[in-house]
Amino acid sequence: MVKRVMMLLFPLVLSANQVVCRIEEQRVLCIYFINRSDNAHGLSVRFIWHSPDGKDDRVQLFHVPPYYGSVYDYRFLPGRERGRWIVEVLDLKSHKKATTSFEINESSEEFFAD
Repeated sequence: MVKRVMMLLFPLVLSANQVVCRIEEQRVLCIYFINRSDNAHGLSVRFIWHSPDGKDDRVQLFHVPPYYGSVYDYRFLPGRERGRWIVEVLDLKSHKKATTSFEINESSEEFFAD
């Protein structure tokens, strides 16, 4: 399992400063990959989630310690709006922006049921 994950992530690490999202089980996980050599002093990034109709948007700020190569944010899938979501990550120092999108085709409230 670990070998499989490494094989999937290794090409992504080579092309740093990009955001990748994937849907897994009950959440959407978005990872922003950073070139470690560009992160000698730490940095701050802003994750911006754009929902299809704009009613479920979210902004999160993260402080990334020096020499870290990634940071992630996630949202629980149940209750999320169906359609095309856009996630942007903005490096607040360099103003570099990475953008990606993904589709939510099914969503339910099942996760929140008693």
